[in-house]
Amino acid sequence: MEMQSVENKFKFISIAAARCQQLQRGARPRVESRSRKPTTVAQEEVRQGLVVAREPEVVEAPAQTSEVATHTEGTDVE
Repeated sequence: MEMQSVENKFKFISIAAARCQQLQRGARPRVESRSRKPTTVAQEEVRQGLVVAREPEVVEAPAQTSEVATHTEGTDVE
């Protein structure tokens, strides 16, 4: 298995699985394949670099300040 366009096996499988689901829902194949199985077609598409995964956008959460309750003079806490 040659995976020049994908740097690791996990990413290859993740991309191919997502593409397989698209094919099962009716998307048209991007390659001419001897196989009719969506899993095989999806893997061929990924190997040929026809399917590219988009990285999710990183959204930075606003900084939260944590207030710590402290005991102050003049208050009666028991």
